[in-house]
Amino acid sequence: MASPWSHRKRKCDGKRPCFTCRESNADCVYQELPSDRIEESGPAAVIDRLSRIEALLEQQSQQIHQLNVRSSQSPYPASQSGDLPEKSNEFLRYAGDIDPSLESSPFLIPKNHAALATTLLAFPQVRDVIGDYARDCFFQIEEKLPLPASLDRVHDGPLICPVLDSATLDTLATSYFQHVHPHQPLFTPRTFGAWQTRLLEAQDLDGVTTSICLCVYALGALCSAQGGHQKAPETLGLEYFQPALKIIIREVLWGFRGNILTCQALLLASSYFAHLGRPLHSLRMGHFASRLVISILERRQNNLTYPEPDDTEVRVYWQCFMIECDGVAELDVPRSGVEPLGDTMPLPQSLESDDSNHIYFIAEHAIRRLLNRILSALYDPDNTHRYAILSADPLVIWQRFGLPKLLSLTAELNRQLEQWYRSIPEYLRFPKGTGPLNDRSRVLRIRYYIARHLIYRPFLLQTISRQQGNQSPPPSSVLETDPFGLPAPVVMERCGTCIDSCVSYLHNALDMMNKRSPYLWAFSQNCMATLVILWLAENSVSVSHLVPAMRPIQNLVSDRLRQWAVENSSFDAEIQIVERLPFADRI
Repeated sequence: MASPWSHRKRKCDGKRPCFTCRESNADCVYQELPSDRIEESGPAAVIDRLSRIEALLEQQSQQIHQLNVRSSQSPYPASQSGDLPEKSNEFLRYAGDIDPSLESSPFLIPKNHAALATTLLAFPQVRDVIGDYARDCFFQIEEKLPLPASLDRVHDGPLICPVLDSATLDTLATSYFQHVHPHQPLFTPRTFGAWQTRLLEAQDLDGVTTSICLCVYALGALCSAQGGHQKAPETLGLEYFQPALKIIIREVLWGFRGNILTCQALLLASSYFAHLGRPLHSLRMGHFASRLVISILERRQNNLTYPEPDDTEVRVYWQCFMIECDGVAELDVPRSGVEPLGDTMPLPQSLESDDSNHIYFIAEHAIRRLLNRILSALYDPDNTHRYAILSADPLVIWQRFGLPKLLSLTAELNRQLEQWYRSIPEYLRFPKGTGPLNDRSRVLRIRYYIARHLIYRPFLLQTISRQQGNQSPPPSSVLETDPFGLPAPVVMERCGTCIDSCVSYLHNALDMMNKRSPYLWAFSQNCMATLVILWLAENSVSVSHLVPAMRPIQNLVSDRLRQWAVENSSFDAEIQIVERLPFADRI
């Protein structure tokens, strides 16, 4: 018998409850919309695809439920992945797939998308206060920022390994598995232990596994309690990372048939640069890994004996996917081609006794996919192609939607976001708000609020722009009236949700920015962007009452950025922008 959620791949008929929900005995949760029927047009086609793609999130929910069935009886679940029923294991591997028939085209992050932080800096009222910043200004800043001298001279001289003291290495490896591994699980402690044993026995001093071990030690040093807030070279694990990078670069340049170990080493190098807050170097390492894993997967397809990727390859693929999507969302850099493969790639299985971390990984992967849909649906400049106007200006894009379609589109995206939230098992589901959490739960909560803010940003920016008279109404030949001319209650409600999401994002991100993590640079960009949005809202009469006192949060953001800022870095530029925003000094 077909599962009940499989029937819901069909389009809703607009009735209450709809035929699909009645047939599957499910709750019909569509919100009240101004228009029950959406005409056939560009935005409507996106809404149709969003409605049908809900099968992915429903499968996601079912897969997490299957993983959670046995362990949920205990508040501290710990199980071996091999103990899962065979049927559940199989479902876990393939539940993330999307049936190609469910959508006409993939939801990829659009080129020149209008969600970059620098898009907000181009608003006239912001530009008048902070000055002119190019769309790619942060790319330019990072491009010119020199590496630490020992990394910049990585090609000079012979390979020199650091002193390998087993007690020190064990401490650094423990730090890595405590602080880094949960965010980017690539291998088990047991597998790493075998590599470390070979290294200490001098069996492989110049191989790829040596570079993996050295990267682990460098990351362990970078995230240790002693080195967490420091920027001096002795706290950055450079004595381990410099020889590791020398080996990795040699393998990338002259390893003509790259293997999965090289991909893992590249991903660790990417993580190291991300923990330093160096996005371009992190993305370059991730790009190399993505191209290698694509070639490995292509060779797999031609292997009649083992055509399917093994679990290590799948795990490497999804790390490449996450790094590239996060980078493209913040910097709009060139793509490797790894993103479109996500629609047919299975999910990895659990690593030994890490069921909780595995659920976190699945949940983070799912919301990254949802974030991609949000950017594709709401921030694609090509959404204006029907009117022969190609522009990255979000106000132009949203004007062409019109208010009824924008309400429908955002309601569907928000429904999917809440469905994702409910799919997380209750014992791991983060409470909304700003309370204390472990790092993995907090990352999910941060992604939740950035997604909700992006869904409702169009309403807030349109309202602010109309009130201040900086945006002309669309041509009468396209729309007879300006749909955002008056702040109707339905629009104001969504403005309030956007503002609340921005404030909640800031409170959660500030806790994470107090230490190094692979999200350090992205969180700093989004903190700056949300502060700009909140300053715009505070200076808009119609929504200013929704904005809390922002001076204390502004000062906290500035303090966090200063921890990581070096001269002429992105962090340094962000501090200047944040501190120039003249928030009202309210109690």
